[in-house]
Amino acid sequence: MTSSHPLPAPCQWFSWLAAGLDRRSAPRLAPLFLGAVLARGRRTVTTWIRAAKLSGHYQRCYVAVAAAGKRADRIARRLLTEVVRPLLKDAKRLTLALDNTPTKRYGPHVQGAGVHHNPTPGPAGSPFVYGHVFVVLALLVAHPA
Repeated sequence: MTSSHPLPAPCQWFSWLAAGLDRRSAPRLAPLFLGAVLARGRRTVTTWIRAAKLSGHYQRCYVAVAAAGKRADRIARRLLTEVVRPLLKDAKRLTLALDNTPTKRYGPHVQGAGVHHNPTPGPAGSPFVYGHVFVVLALLVAHPA
C-alpha cells in the first residue's frame, strides 16, 4: 500500500542545499547527493543515480544536476550559512587546508586538460604534468575523542 505522506529527506543538510534550486529540480538533488556519497566504483552522475535508486528518472536527474551546476553559487552560499556556520558558532579558531594537486590525464579526448606545474616530479623529474587541477578548500576539525 502506498502512503500519501512524503518520504523523509535522506539528510537534512542535503535538503537545505537543494532548497537553493528551482522547485522542480530541488526534490531530486538531495537523493542525488546521497547517491554521490553511497556510489561505488567510478564516480559519475549515472553511478549517483543508480546508488540513489532513481534509475527510472535519468533525464530528470541530469536536469537537476545541470540546474545545480548553474546555481552552484546559491548552493555554496547555503552550505556556508546554514550548514557550516552553525557547526562553528563556538569555534575560536578555524584551520583550513587548500589543495591544488594536479591529476594526470592522458588521451586525445580529455576535456579541459592542460599543462600544469608538477609539484612532485618523482624520478622522471618532469617539471610539468598534463591533466587537470582541482582546487579544494577544506575545513579541518578535531574530533573530541
